[in-house]
Amino acid sequence: MASRTLLLLRSNLMSLLAAVCLLHALDAEAKPDNQEENPAALAEVQTKAAQGFVKQELELAADYFVGKGVPKDRAQSAYWFQKAADQGNPAAQVYLGYMYTVGMGVSRDTAQAVGWYRRAASSSYPEAKVCLAVLYLRGEGVEQDTQEALRLLKSAAEKGDGRADAYLGYASLKGLGVPVNLAAAEAWFRIGVKQHDPEAEFFLTIAEAEEPGRVPDLANEVKLLRLSAASGYVPAIHRLGLQLVNHPGLPQAPQEATGLLLSAAKAGAWQSSALLGVLARDGQLVSQDPRAAYRWFRIAVLQGGSPAEKFLHLELQRLAAGIPDAGSVDQEAAVWLQTYPNHDLFVFTNGVSAKYFPIEDTYDNRARSRIDQGG
Repeated sequence: MASRTLLLLRSNLMSLLAAVCLLHALDAEAKPDNQEENPAALAEVQTKAAQGFVKQELELAADYFVGKGVPKDRAQSAYWFQKAADQGNPAAQVYLGYMYTVGMGVSRDTAQAVGWYRRAASSSYPEAKVCLAVLYLRGEGVEQDTQEALRLLKSAAEKGDGRADAYLGYASLKGLGVPVNLAAAEAWFRIGVKQHDPEAEFFLTIAEAEEPGRVPDLANEVKLLRLSAASGYVPAIHRLGLQLVNHPGLPQAPQEATGLLLSAAKAGAWQSSALLGVLARDGQLVSQDPRAAYRWFRIAVLQGGSPAEKFLHLELQRLAAGIPDAGSVDQEAAVWLQTYPNHDLFVFTNGVSAKYFPIEDTYDNRARSRIDQGG
């Protein structure tokens, strides 16, 4: 079971690509680094936003999104993004498109999302082109068109968007609209790595691991995974934890592997929850605890649905037979999931990365403005 578990815990790359639309994995509790807010300054922002100043509309939308100085209210956030988007601000258009993509603060409407992405893309906004390309790959809100998706990604890549490089590499890796070409995939990934894109860093480790006859360079893989994981990319966090478990001789801090897996599990990665169950079941890195193993397996099933249940069904049956209060453990798993309900692709622990959260540009600009003014 253990070896089979570790083998199947590799990330499903297609589901990751299909799920991505610039911001969709934002940690709900993430907040920008600049936490202090002057009530008078906030009142001024609200007044100017009501008067139609785009900069303040964006700031207020950002404040409502993260609950900064005002109650967290995604509907109000969407309202103010709409105001700025109607005035032609491409960042607001992208973010509003995202909110329509996932149904956050507004009803889910991919046709609306496509419309906003197109408006932002017409301003040559590369993030919009990436988001629109993902919808073309999925056939959501538009007729599926891989070639159009690739065109958009190439256009965004020409503007230096590392995520576009990563997805172009993925297209070559899996043959999406182009022949499978591992060399081309790695070339795209390496360009993305130069742009410090965490998905390119992660995908490059996958491509190199899949290259026939290649001697694994575990040290380089871990280096790339650490870079990607440091940006909060959940698949990299999981894979790094997995590699540290599989290779205990690698340099690592005490409890680093389990800490990484716990972080990914909290972000909704059922594979990490399952691996935590394996560790508890086998007494590896943690004390042997069948009850804890059963709880983690139950959490994995709740997170992963049918694929996880099919994978863990027999193990759950075996463990449940030796646990007198299996029903109460099921309840514990359900409570845990209520505490950590997200399915995130990115988690942020040290503020919000501007690259994956355009709202942060608002806070960055606000801070720069204060610096420029000597404040």
